[in-house]
Amino acid sequence: MTSWDRRSEKRLRKLQDELVRAQARAVSSGSAYWKQRFAAAGRTASSITDAAALESLPAIGERDVSANGDPSAMAALVLHGGERQFALHTSGPTLRRAIRLRALRSSAYRRVVDSETKPTTYAWTGLGFRYPLAYTRGDLDVVARAGARMWSVLDLSSEDALISALPVGATVEHTALQYAALAAGAPALFPGAAPEAVVAAARLAPPTVIAVETSAAPDVVAALAEADALDRLTTLLLVGAPSDEERAAAAQVLADAGRAATVLAVHAPSGARLLWAECRESAGATGLHTYPDLDVAQVVDPETGEPAGDGAGELVLTSLGMRGSALLRWRTGDLVNRVDSAPCPSCGRTVARVLGTRRAALVVTTDTGRALDLRAVAGALGGRADLQDWRVVVGGRERDGRGQVVVHLAPAASVEEPGEVAVGAAADIRSLAGMLPSQLVVTDAADLASIDATTLTTRVLLRG
Repeated sequence: MTSWDRRSEKRLRKLQDELVRAQARAVSSGSAYWKQRFAAAGRTASSITDAAALESLPAIGERDVSANGDPSAMAALVLHGGERQFALHTSGPTLRRAIRLRALRSSAYRRVVDSETKPTTYAWTGLGFRYPLAYTRGDLDVVARAGARMWSVLDLSSEDALISALPVGATVEHTALQYAALAAGAPALFPGAAPEAVVAAARLAPPTVIAVETSAAPDVVAALAEADALDRLTTLLLVGAPSDEERAAAAQVLADAGRAATVLAVHAPSGARLLWAECRESAGATGLHTYPDLDVAQVVDPETGEPAGDGAGELVLTSLGMRGSALLRWRTGDLVNRVDSAPCPSCGRTVARVLGTRRAALVVTTDTGRALDLRAVAGALGGRADLQDWRVVVGGRERDGRGQVVVHLAPAASVEEPGEVAVGAAADIRSLAGMLPSQLVVTDAADLASIDATTLTTRVLLRG
């Protein structure tokens, strides 16, 4: 890294710290949930002095805001406030511009204030349950600017033409892609996820870029190949942090079609409103590039929520400069290998990169379609005095392969009635997670150690 790079990195960190302080002030005064949260913790916004100080705040997730999974409770995250909120928390250049407008045209001043403080747009997100995230007009401007930067990371230009095979609707991913293309000046079509609709759009306007949900990529690409609609394709965007197997499957379908397009991932973690992207130079090898002036990516222990430093764990996200829904230290449900702050070895960008993302790994969907949050299960079991140890095993049943979540409990030596341990644990799990796992099994520590499964976290295991 050159001396100029070191100075640039220092300026960037200083800017990020300033934005963190401003965001803490904004949410502690404008969000009903965060007002209560700061007060309960005996904290003030002034105690959050920089990005590192964020780790002193407990990481939170959906169930912390809405214990019963009611989406309407998430409205407590929306910032409210008029001119006072605007004057206290908006950026200096925007504030100075507004003050000049107030002296000239009060209506123009009001439009600027409203654009920064009034939620106007909502998009769906969520893991354990679906809920809307709010955007102000200013937030949408941020999404557009970040989208233009993502376009650059992907090494795309205004000459590229996008077809999105994502479901049409008010989702975070759809909104981010739409504004990215708009800000980049690139033509884009959004026909929906049905392969026949995507094929029809590709025949009408042959794309250079296809964006598709990771799991649907092989089918969509195969349909386009059969229709001879891939002649101009240079980039396949997998939306949703693909696994190695999913990436390989998409690449194989392209190879079968005789196309040498680059396969890259873009991903918006749960709670995020911005898409992160892999740089083209890396071909996916050096992680998702974040925006240090727009978000702070940190890692916590997935079972306890405690800071995990630079190691592996659950990704937590703090959005900066967003004035719709306020997310500080938001637990995304994604497991990552680490957050790397060193310059990207492929493209040289000096932004934090998220490596080894396993999307939504901590929330599993049951055969009935309901989502079980493994973080809530771990929270219910961790620290129970009547348990010596425990394991949560996620995987298919041996007899028919149906998915299930089995909780294995090893009672403490002092426990006289092991059955009561299971009853108490079940009650706590239902209270925190909103539902019960497939089965609870009372066993001993020796049996726990012999469970044949791979490790997802220390006590959460995966069985194929």
